[in-house]
Amino acid sequence: MNTEIFTDPIFIALAALLLIIAIAFLVYYLKHRNKVNAIQKDYTKEKDNLVEKYESDNEAQRLEHKKEVSTLNEKYHNETTLLNNKLSSLRQFTVDKGEYLTDLSLIQLKDRLVRNEKIRETDMYILSNVYLPSRNYTNTRKIDHLVLTRTGIYLIDSKYWKGHILHGVNESNFEALPYIESFFDLLELDKSQEQTLIFEKSDDKNVSVNYYNDTIEETKVSAEKLKNIFKLQYDVVPMIYFNPQDNGNYSISNYSTDPSIKVLVGEEELENFFMKYVFHGRFQYTVKDLDEIAEAIFQLNP
Repeated sequence: MNTEIFTDPIFIALAALLLIIAIAFLVYYLKHRNKVNAIQKDYTKEKDNLVEKYESDNEAQRLEHKKEVSTLNEKYHNETTLLNNKLSSLRQFTVDKGEYLTDLSLIQLKDRLVRNEKIRETDMYILSNVYLPSRNYTNTRKIDHLVLTRTGIYLIDSKYWKGHILHGVNESNFEALPYIESFFDLLELDKSQEQTLIFEKSDDKNVSVNYYNDTIEETKVSAEKLKNIFKLQYDVVPMIYFNPQDNGNYSISNYSTDPSIKVLVGEEELENFFMKYVFHGRFQYTVKDLDEIAEAIFQLNP
């Protein structure tokens, strides 16, 4: 092997130069390695921050989208419910305008009492078109309105009418009202029992006469049946409510000595009854009792 090359000044110079360069690079690398690591660390951190921000923004957008969808769904549900309520009210109004108006009066009364902080929302339930089926479903009874309050439960039979009412008349009133005896004979009514006669002008020359005694007796029976079905502790108060058509001319003369049923005429009397006798009476039921009674009625009327 030729070893003269290792002693050649040029080779020695080149080798020394390469060694110097290598040592310089190694020194530079060692000197700047921490800086490179810091730069790499900053880069990794920035990358992680960008990824986290991207994911966070996506999550925020997802939550915002979910919130918008939820808001739209709630708005759709509320508008649909409102529309269904209007349609239901319209159907009820079309079928029986009198019952609809009575229901509306009761709802407005409750809203006003709650708004004026006279009662709480849970102190009063207003139910309409409640059905009480018999065991074999051959004698189902319909209740126009049922008002549940802490001072009692009130069953209301609503009549939409116009004219003049003689309520609770029987043969004991024939002397004071001699003309009504002929109507008892014409309608074949029991003169010993209290009757309710309604005189309504048919046209300029004729007057029609209706009687509602059967309705009054049926209302009493329905009140008793309601108490028995739901095993209520207290008697249900039966009421007959005459709702005047279009607030027209009307009058009522009450000759009844029967304290078991209330007879009211017009929205003012209805409101005064509940304000005077209901919300100032002795409590019979708790809010929990009312909830349970209402739920039992809802289950019977799905």
